Amino acid sequence: MKKKFGQECVLYDRECIGCMECEMCDLDNTKVCNNCGKCIEVQDVASIKIDKVYTNPNDYKD
Repeated sequence: MKKKFGQECVLYDRECIGCMECEMCDLDNTKVCNNCGKCIEVQDVASIKIDKVYTNPNDYKD
């Protein structure tokens, strides 16, 4: 995701200068982050079961 100049930097107290440091992998600074989660040790996958989807608000009952 490319940052736009004029936005606030997410890492430093300054305006974005387009350095792309915020997009780099924390474990290998030669790679762009691919959201693998290894840096935060994501080990489980959460899921939910959907019983029903209401497409008409009039069909919904508490």
